[in-house]
Amino acid sequence: MKATAEKKPPRRTQEERSGAMRKRLLAATLESLAEDGYAGSTLSSIVRRAGVSRGAQVHHYPSKQALMLDASEDLLKRTYRRLGELLLSVSEEDNRLQALVDAVWEQMFATPLYRAYCELVAASQRDQELAKALSGMLQRVMALFEPAANYYFETSGTKLRPADLFLQLSCVLSGLGLQAPLLNQVVIRSQLDAWVKQTAPVLRARKGINRPPPRPAAWDRILDAKPPR
Repeated sequence: MKATAEKKPPRRTQEERSGAMRKRLLAATLESLAEDGYAGSTLSSIVRRAGVSRGAQVHHYPSKQALMLDASEDLLKRTYRRLGELLLSVSEEDNRLQALVDAVWEQMFATPLYRAYCELVAASQRDQELAKALSGMLQRVMALFEPAANYYFETSGTKLRPADLFLQLSCVLSGLGLQAPLLNQVVIRSQLDAWVKQTAPVLRARKGINRPPPRPAAWDRILDAKPPR
């Protein structure tokens, strides 16, 4: 009886190869931003980090600005998706608000990816196109996050919606994340706990929510839309 010949994996299409190449370049860009800063993230250093040819980089991203624009969108898409995962992951915690704040800080704001985001925000102050891209994508992510926050949480004794309170939290986390290298962990912990303590009386998790919120019909269109350039 002849041994069954091993099937060769199907060859990837040109579109799949291009997509994989872009992912490598974008991942290398975000790593470089976190480690070397915006100024230190040159095209040549990113190409080396990604392990691709200079020709491949030029084909997909002919300039540093084009690469940074795509990297900023990729970063914010990752952020939205990760936030959704965290919201769902704390659904069974006794204190879901505290658990969520801790998880968001540790897994999003106290990470190299947030350092990369800070570098992009700083660079956008001198780059109008980058500022437009970051602003447009951030607004689209917020438009998707607001109904998710209102789905998982509810308020009482206030006219504020859950999304309003979580926007305040994002500002607190952003400030702490930016200054984290200058602050000790005791200060950071005390600020996170203070926000939870002052917010808990009016914000609570909805009971029985253990599924993701209904996916908006325009989810792909909103998240993947590109701002006019």
